[in-house]
Amino acid sequence: MKNINKKRRINKFLFSLMPLAAGTILLSASCQQQKSTNEETKVDQFIDPSVNRDNSLIGEELARRVSEVLQNVSFTFTDFAKNEYNQKSNDIEKDNYIRDLWEKMTEWFSEHEGIDNRYNFLPEDLKNEEFNKYLNVYIPNLEYFAGNHEVHCYFAYDSETRNIYYYFKIKCLDGKQTEGSGTVYLALPNK
Repeated sequence: MKNINKKRRINKFLFSLMPLAAGTILLSASCQQQKSTNEETKVDQFIDPSVNRDNSLIGEELARRVSEVLQNVSFTFTDFAKNEYNQKSNDIEKDNYIRDLWEKMTEWFSEHEGIDNRYNFLPEDLKNEEFNKYLNVYIPNLEYFAGNHEVHCYFAYDSETRNIYYYFKIKCLDGKQTEGSGTVYLALPNK
């Protein structure tokens, strides 16, 4: 009987220490998380010397310029690619042409592969000779926005529509407010 009572007292003591042990683990984990979070958000990371903050648009002028971008963006075939595409005799061959073109793009932009099979690009990436042989991308003032604001652009393939598209987002310098964004699909010719 003494042994059973002794075991019960030991078990009670150990069970009473469990909340203390759990609290210690949680506290150390949260301190570690706080430490790593603080390390990631250093002010120096937000100061990019290549961004000309003095020439950044603000307010109505920025809204007007972004509106111009949204109204005038385009994504088209070059004459060379349009001729190749129009020579295809049926929809399956045309779909395969688009899919093959997408495969080429994944090679041309392979160093910029992002998540979900998306390929990021900057204005200078669009100067690729092979790319320019097949496609025209027009985003008004892209070079200005990339140099003076936060801009995100990527190419992707939509398997539902069986077409290539690009997405762009223009944000304020602080990165908190999106001024404009759009998804632009490749305009397919109707012969």
